[in-house]
Amino acid sequence: MKRTFLGLAAAALLAAPALAQTRYILRYTESEPLSSFLRRNRLNLEQSVRGVPVYSVIDRLNRRPADLMASIGDDDSDISIELDQILRLPIHTLRSAQTEGAAAASSLGAAGRPVPFMGGTALSTALTQPAMKFLGADASWGRHGWGTGLVAVVDTGVDGTHPFFGRQVTPGIDLIDPRGTGSELQGLPLAARALINPTTTPLLWRPERLSNGHAAFFERGRSGDPRIASLPAGLGHGTMVAGVIRLAAPSARILPIRAFSQNGQGRLFHVISAIHEAERRGARVVNLSLNTLVASPELERTAEEVSDRGMILVASTGNEGRIDIPSYPASYGKVAGIASVTIRGQRSAFSNANPDLTLAAAPGEAVLLPFPGNRWALGWGTSFSAPWASGMASKLLTRKPDATGSDLESVLGHSIPTFDQNLGKGLMHYLRSLDQF
Repeated sequence: MKRTFLGLAAAALLAAPALAQTRYILRYTESEPLSSFLRRNRLNLEQSVRGVPVYSVIDRLNRRPADLMASIGDDDSDISIELDQILRLPIHTLRSAQTEGAAAASSLGAAGRPVPFMGGTALSTALTQPAMKFLGADASWGRHGWGTGLVAVVDTGVDGTHPFFGRQVTPGIDLIDPRGTGSELQGLPLAARALINPTTTPLLWRPERLSNGHAAFFERGRSGDPRIASLPAGLGHGTMVAGVIRLAAPSARILPIRAFSQNGQGRLFHVISAIHEAERRGARVVNLSLNTLVASPELERTAEEVSDRGMILVASTGNEGRIDIPSYPASYGKVAGIASVTIRGQRSAFSNANPDLTLAAAPGEAVLLPFPGNRWALGWGTSFSAPWASGMASKLLTRKPDATGSDLESVLGHSIPTFDQNLGKGLMHYLRSLDQF
């Protein structure tokens, strides 16, 4: 089992002067009414986590975070408080545009044609792409089933209207806009909607960069359109992550929980809320294609609580390209941290990985995945390696309906060993792992 790292970055954060960020995450179980506590400490209540004594509060005096937290925490187990971190999706961490495998994957995208797939429509080449063969994912459909249960995707939302998903995306939750239902298109400007939504089925031509970690295909007539550069940098992330799960476990139902805006930015409080909401809605698996280098006691506590009640948590290890740092939530003992490898089985240069962070590794380079607007895209990053394990968890639930995170760890213990100890149990392989369970 992985151990929890000390949050060295957190110590530096506590020592920093107060900036514009004055939101805090408060867990409060004291006998004194919450309203009295907040009034006495001059804090404003912003939001609550349904059914859990966890709150988002704002310091209206804008005090130094270290001073405020020291005065409130005071080693009282009934009260804990921490900064509400601003999080950015791992695709933003990539220092340069990824090109590994791009040429071959671009050819696959352009050569693909729509084919029926489990109640939906897939790009033919997406079903036979190298990542699928590397994992034995397609062969596992017939041997281990199509997956089951509700898998929550905590991300930018999911475009459930994409033909690839059929009817497997359920109405979800929007923590950014209460009017939303987890759609990635919620709040997207009309001009951006018009740009990504073709009037006919697009004939894919070549991928256009939206970030250093993902590139969407546009047809010949729109390829090179300067307006593409104005699309939000995180657009498509959640839909692509959900696409991996659909490839791995086509019968799994997907619960989109929108905790990040289309620019790829979100709040730690919303991630914590999303995990609790996923449990409340009956999800058995939660995919967290996100990471932070600053430890969060409340995030760890949340992971422990829901895991102890049977939920399986999977997270990306992050894209800083380091083997000497923690990354959360993947570093927490109750979370399966998944690193990225090439289709040759070597650690991706961008992937964080070490024995205390990584449970196993899966392909995360030039993966061909659905993109909003009936489009497809290429994805690089641990964001797209983690959901292969979420898909495996769904298939595990087919064989053992009461499976837990410990069961997933046992299954991944039968991964293909490597000489790289930083890759944990080794390279994920559906046939090798599930055959042993």
